[in-house]
Amino acid sequence: MIFRLKQYIITQGKTEIFNKFFQGHLLPIQKRHGAKLIGRWQSDDAKRITALWCYDSIGHYKLIEEKVKTDPDSIKAQAYRRQELAPLFQATSESFLHSTVPLELTELAHLNQVHN
Repeated sequence: MIFRLKQYIITQGKTEIFNKFFQGHLLPIQKRHGAKLIGRWQSDDAKRITALWCYDSIGHYKLIEEKVKTDPDSIKAQAYRRQELAPLFQATSESFLHSTVPLELTELAHLNQVHN
């Protein structure tokens, strides 16, 4: 199992708009294709948003991402974002994380049951 940490530097004044866009458009599409959101947080100053996702493997992530990119709802949502909401964020970063302890020793132990 791997985790994807995605971080955004938000355009000033766009945090609420970005959160609504994510919840109303992006999250349903990701979930429909099998992505599992562990959590999504914003900093106290509302300048950064961090999301943590879970996948069975890097191959599983790539498969889901390909489905999301070609999903008609996703294509429409991204066009809407670019035309009506841009720019929501100034920069993004992404990294993949592997647990250094067995998941059953963490508060995420239930994820192993879902994936086994």
